[in-house]
Amino acid sequence: MSRGVLLAVISALLGLLGQLAWRAAVPRGGALSFTWLVRVMTDKLVLLGVLLYALSTLVWLAALRLEELSRLYPLISLNYALTLLAGHVLFGEQLTPAKVLGVALIMAGVSLIALAH
Repeated sequence: MSRGVLLAVISALLGLLGQLAWRAAVPRGGALSFTWLVRVMTDKLVLLGVLLYALSTLVWLAALRLEELSRLYPLISLNYALTLLAGHVLFGEQLTPAKVLGVALIMAGVSLIALAH
């Protein structure tokens, strides 16, 4: 595995962790209000998610210095599968056949793109 590909995978994982931090910080349901917005903007998990996304972006930029965009970008789709699994395991989100099939189709498409390189 090249350094650029490794950095792209790390970038994808940092982005995933940022999403998970945001999901943990924001419970589902309830009304949207200015008070809610202020609370969210100062929540430690939300701020952690922002930091993880910023790190993800910096690592992604480093990866782009080493590899072609068309080779690296399909790796971002790993997050579809990882997010589906993490949402189920960490937050009890429902795994449906449609979700699993959708992710499988995305991964199959990405595999075809990767094989072209």
